[in-house]
Amino acid sequence: MGKHGKIGCGCLIFLLIVCIIIAGVFIHPLSLKMVGKQFRYEDKIVQADIIFVPRFIEDRGGELYTESFREYWAGNGQTIFVEEDKIFGVSLTDLIQKMAKTRGIKESVVKGLETDGGEVIKAAKIKERFSGMGHKKVIIIVPEYASRRFHLLYGSSKGGAKTAYMIKPVPVTFFNMDRWWKEGISRLIMIKEACNIGSYYCARFKYGESKQ
Repeated sequence: MGKHGKIGCGCLIFLLIVCIIIAGVFIHPLSLKMVGKQFRYEDKIVQADIIFVPRFIEDRGGELYTESFREYWAGNGQTIFVEEDKIFGVSLTDLIQKMAKTRGIKESVVKGLETDGGEVIKAAKIKERFSGMGHKKVIIIVPEYASRRFHLLYGSSKGGAKTAYMIKPVPVTFFNMDRWWKEGISRLIMIKEACNIGSYYCARFKYGESKQ
């Protein structure tokens, strides 16, 4: 009952949030703004070994990667790992390496990370890989609307994890946190995010803590 009970409660909470979002047009804007803020999470950033940027297809302008360059220049990471993907057959890692070069960062600083599987399983594999590399601290760059989900996926406060993950939420131009219910793209992103968090709890219930 212990762990599954907690996971079940979390799932129900976010199912309730989904219902609130769907009925959002009937709710006072202040309440909707407060709902949006529940998706935001932020850690205090300290110097880390690496900076990790997950893939978000909405980030067509590369805003998250630009933020990772800022963190690198601030001395908060020695290497930038990006989640690999293909864009019209071109390696995303190659594109980000070229972006880095135009900003005076050596291409070798940026490394690709192949991933697969569902979110929960994928996060577990990534954590295992970073831990196997000997990294003690990792900064994860994500849009602010996804920061709560990534805290759930990578939070290392339980089980004496060897690697600490710090979530850095980034305001992005393609999502308006303060008026998400007024803009079509922001509204769809928020609904998708709520569904993703619900799926996270369902996956945790299915696979349990042992495979995290």
